Amino acid sequence: MSGPSRLMTPVGPVAAGFGRSRAFISGIMGPVGGGKTTECIAKGVRIGLMQKPVWDAQRGCHVKKCRGAIVRDTYPNLDRTVIKSWHQWFPKDLGRWSGEAPRTHAFTLDCGVPGTPGYHQLDMEVIFTAIGDKAVEDVLRGLELTWLWPNEWDLLPATILEIGAGRVGRYPSAMEGGCAWPFIFGDWNAPEEDNHVVSLFGIDGPSRIDAAMAEALGSDLNEGRPLIEFFRQPGGMDEGAENLTNLPGGRSYYTKQSALLRPDMKRRLIDNRVGPIRHGTPVFPEFHDDLSTHPTDPRGHVRNFEMIPGLPILIGADQGLLAAAALCQLDPATDTLRCFDELARVFEDKDGTIEVSQIGGEAFGRELKARLATRYPGYAVELVTCDPAGAAGEEAINHRSWRQDFAKGLGLPVRKARVPGNALEPRLKVVRDRVTGYAGGAPRLWVHPRCVVLRKAFNTKYAWRRVAVGSEAGGRFDSKPLKLQGYSDVMDALGYLAFEVERGVELGATGPASRGRSRRVVTNDSGMGARS
Repeated sequence: MSGPSRLMTPVGPVAAGFGRSRAFISGIMGPVGGGKTTECIAKGVRIGLMQKPVWDAQRGCHVKKCRGAIVRDTYPNLDRTVIKSWHQWFPKDLGRWSGEAPRTHAFTLDCGVPGTPGYHQLDMEVIFTAIGDKAVEDVLRGLELTWLWPNEWDLLPATILEIGAGRVGRYPSAMEGGCAWPFIFGDWNAPEEDNHVVSLFGIDGPSRIDAAMAEALGSDLNEGRPLIEFFRQPGGMDEGAENLTNLPGGRSYYTKQSALLRPDMKRRLIDNRVGPIRHGTPVFPEFHDDLSTHPTDPRGHVRNFEMIPGLPILIGADQGLLAAAALCQLDPATDTLRCFDELARVFEDKDGTIEVSQIGGEAFGRELKARLATRYPGYAVELVTCDPAGAAGEEAINHRSWRQDFAKGLGLPVRKARVPGNALEPRLKVVRDRVTGYAGGAPRLWVHPRCVVLRKAFNTKYAWRRVAVGSEAGGRFDSKPLKLQGYSDVMDALGYLAFEVERGVELGATGPASRGRSRRVVTNDSGMGARS
């Protein structure tokens, strides 16, 4: 039987809405300390109370039965987070607790006062399990559940939903009244934007649940019951932040962390905004990746923008079998380099597996030419510059360099970037100056959201290589960034273009960009141009 009663009150209106939601699938995203775990615990008990009461002659009262499973990525994380919080509400000495994997807790709660109308008992059984290095199917196989709670849902495989949907609604059995209300619900901190929960819940766009999937999942739901609902708590520093009364120091709990966290971590963990997760030491830690849902953030380098009509296109390219190109416009009013597209030979799936596709210079030029013709017809190309190494061997007899092949395929002149000795530091400096520089309250470098590879390079993939063990903020690092295939190439392409722009590129008289500027003709010093 239950011990002394405790009142589980919602920590705020968003958490309360999540707790009351009758959607088959529901999720809550909030800042650290937002009270998400407590609300999920309360929701699990509330679901038990929603089940059908069945008369138990031996006990002399009606009994409701409920079995839930809480799934986490690893057992250490399960033990130090959700189980620790669980025992604050339901101690180990209540009913039967087993610490063997998977851990279980079974107990009975009195609902009401014995002998009074409406009194009944709730038999709760909760399974605590972790995925670890197993497949989701192996972990959930054979479970017959009322509800499933993926804790820190973003850290779990996307298949937790598809497989979990077949495990809920199977307890209690039909002989014991059947499961009246099956649920899948979960919580998480704001993840990186390509995480599966973002597309599942439609956090920053449409949900990936299509009509066929909705019909399959909702075929046996109660009439009028929602299939899926998403709840976003306010950020910790926002007006209306939830659970402040339960945090040490109240608002200062977030103020202190905001002062210490890196901007990208603050955005996710405190501001509760989806964005990239950074590991290691990025070469450009000042780069602020933001989503189009916050276009007014003056710090954001990533933003939705339209091309400026009449302004020519500038292209930077990196040579090799993993060639890459950065396509930009230079806004003459603010000297802002606006990177609106990219072309790279690297592909990454949702599980983080990276595949690269090699291509020759001429074929890459043709691919870029097709991109320009199909996506950006009517825009003049004022400059194409490339890695000076792409011109290697041009003095030899009967030899075609990568630059010459690239120019042939592209059908445009291509010039070597004028970086002295092709040194790395000058290229890093011009990019960093644009990342850290501001004009008119906005950064001098804009990156369109479609430039996925370039953004990943800025955020995580283009980083200093650690050559000695140390803390994340310490240790020793190599003098050159890690050459992660594909990502470093598109970053180098941007660096070559930024250096040429810094040296001085006068835009041609093709539209608004011509105002106040003299035309400078860009010549092809390779001797090839577009000739075959």
